[in-house]
Amino acid sequence: MARKENLSESRDLPLSIPAEADDYLMLLAALGKLGRSRTEVATHILVRELHSLEREGFHSRRVPKAG
Repeated sequence: MARKENLSESRDLPLSIPAEADDYLMLLAALGKLGRSRTEVATHILVRELHSLEREGFHSRRVPKAG
């Protein structure tokens, strides 16, 4: 989970996700995995993945053009 000391620096991010993904977030929340609510679970996953992308240098990779 995001550390509590970082919450004061947080920003709101409204977004839409596929219904199946939302159902899975609700399942994880109901099972008590990663947090207490689907929002906490989604925040944990998103922050974890962003840290992973940053650590791997994803931002410096070039994506080949299609075609």
